[in-house]
Amino acid sequence: MSLSALPYVNWIFWGTLAGGTLLAMGLTEWRGGTTRGYRLFMAGTVLVAAIIWVLSEMGLVPVPGTDATAEIRRVLVGTFAVLALGYLVAVWRSWPRGALAVAVAGGAVGVAAVVSLALAGETEGALFAAGLVTAAVALGSVTAGMLLGHWYLVTPKLSPDPLRRLIWVLIGSLLAQGLLVAGSVAGGGLVEQTAWLTGLRFFVGVAFPLAIAVLALKATDATSMQSTTGLLYIGLAAVMAGTIGAASLVYLGWGSV
Repeated sequence: MSLSALPYVNWIFWGTLAGGTLLAMGLTEWRGGTTRGYRLFMAGTVLVAAIIWVLSEMGLVPVPGTDATAEIRRVLVGTFAVLALGYLVAVWRSWPRGALAVAVAGGAVGVAAVVSLALAGETEGALFAAGLVTAAVALGSVTAGMLLGHWYLVTPKLSPDPLRRLIWVLIGSLLAQGLLVAGSVAGGGLVEQTAWLTGLRFFVGVAFPLAIAVLALKATDATSMQSTTGLLYIGLAAVMAGTIGAASLVYLGWGSV
């Protein structure tokens, strides 16, 4: 992979983390059930990730065939940062409907920014975009779920439903990623010299965290939230590795996510 592509891999990581996490917050808060302290912590986390994402955008070096949508991408990233700040304000001021609306809108804008990068290059744009969307949802849901797990340790009476919703979203996004990888391989997107890397990306970034997510879901049925949180820690590391690996494979020209 050319060193000039590394900033784009970094951009993808922070973009999927920030956008996916805010979207996950919107999805889980649709039915409520979490605490104000958790929402404040998540709002701060998303804002920090958004700031790093903006800095990553500012540091991008043009790569031929990769910046055709640069102008709209910059607008979307900037808009996301503003909405992330708005989410923090809405949670701080205890405006539940406003926070929900901003979270959903901000998550959609973040995902749109990620898609704009995928559609700008010379790679298989649609497949790349679909892979980044599922990566954002997976990374956001496992991050929000892992952090939510800590609140159960100090708030035993908190309903497990919000955490279960996040885990189900994680499972769905990982299944979708698996189908995308399988479709890419079936469509001839696998090169013999790099087949082992694609296989490693699949097993570490998709199959392994999927198994972890299923175990974490079962642990919530047993109200073993400490075990669930520990499992989600492992799942988060695997999903992060899979996201970075998938982006790297695309920029290496070794296939799609």
